[in-house]
Amino acid sequence: MVIELRNLRVGDRDRLAEVDGGNGWNAAPELWASYLADQASGRRLVLIAWEGERPVGYGTLVWEPGYARFRDARTPEISNLGVDIKVRGRGVATALIRHFEDCARDAGRTTIGLGVGLYADYGAAQSLYFTLGYRPDGHGVTYAERPLAPGETVRLDDDLVLWLSKPL
Repeated sequence: MVIELRNLRVGDRDRLAEVDGGNGWNAAPELWASYLADQASGRRLVLIAWEGERPVGYGTLVWEPGYARFRDARTPEISNLGVDIKVRGRGVATALIRHFEDCARDAGRTTIGLGVGLYADYGAAQSLYFTLGYRPDGHGVTYAERPLAPGETVRLDDDLVLWLSKPL
């Protein structure tokens, strides 16, 4: 599989909406409009993976994440990584992650991080991140980026996250 990675462009939103990428694929116009604004301001790098003229994956690198431990340590966060279900397991996510790692390294950062959900839909991502050298940051799970106390009850959804990091 030959893929090209390029920064998000204005017309890409409509192309992303044409893809039925399966669970986790998000083509919401308001999301992509906010990503374009974030990219223009330098807050976020947004990459789209293309196979020919078809988008097959995407991801973002947030330079000042909402997760306080990453933000305070100047650890950029890989966020909202998505790969079309039809091409999963063919290296698209790995290519995006490696590119983000290179960008963070080139920007003088010494670590990079990401958050991963804890239910079964995230199983493949959990395995991939560990294979690529990401490890828990040692501060437990959060809910909506807020640390949880022992015994606290929360909903098992996309906001329940284990944070992983990797030295660069």
